[in-house]
Amino acid sequence: MKSIQNYYYLYINSDDNNSGATNCKNINFNMDSILMSAPNRQYIENQAYCYVKLCYFALDVAPNDANIGTTTTIQLRVGGVNFPNTFESSSLSTTNHYNLQTSNILGVIPTGREEATAFNNLFLYSNVDYDNGYVVMGNIFKGQLNLQLTDQDGTILADALTNNKSYNIKLELYFPEDKSFDFDNNKKYLLIN
Repeated sequence: MKSIQNYYYLYINSDDNNSGATNCKNINFNMDSILMSAPNRQYIENQAYCYVKLCYFALDVAPNDANIGTTTTIQLRVGGVNFPNTFESSSLSTTNHYNLQTSNILGVIPTGREEATAFNNLFLYSNVDYDNGYVVMGNIFKGQLNLQLTDQDGTILADALTNNKSYNIKLELYFPEDKSFDFDNNKKYLLIN
C-alpha cells in the first residue's frame, strides 16, 4: 500500500480565485500558501511532479440550461502546461500532421446533453464518478494554478454558461515516495544501483 502521508486532498471553490473574477471559465489560484500548513512540507516542496485526480466537480448550472447548447462534455484543463503522460486527439490540417498531441485535461464531466434541443438520460455510457484517473503534472503546490473550462472540442466555454456561475472541485494528489530522501535529517541522497 502506498504511504498515506503522500496523499493530499484539495477542495477549490471557483469564487475564491485570485482576482475575484465572476466568470469561472478561466481563473487562477495561488498555491504557494499550501506549503505553509502542509504536513510533510520538507518532502513535498522540492518534488518536481505529482499525480493529480479530479474526484468531484459541481457547476452551478442546471442540466437543462439552454446555455449548455451542444456541449456534451466539460473538460477541466490546467492552463499553461501539458501533462507529459496525457494525450488527446486533434484534427489533421495543413499545419497539424498528427492526430495526437500532449494534453492539459485534468478531468472530464458529461453534461447529459445529446444535442442542441434534447437531453439524454440514458447515455450509452455515463458514470456519476466520471472515471477520472490520475494525471502526472508538475508540483501543483508551486506558483499559480490556472483552471479552464472547455467543451468536448477544447473550446473555452461561452460566457453565457460561465459568467456569474461557480463551481466546486475536489482534487486528490499523490506524491510518489522518494527513497533518496532522509526525513530524519531532511537530506536527499543520491542512490546508485
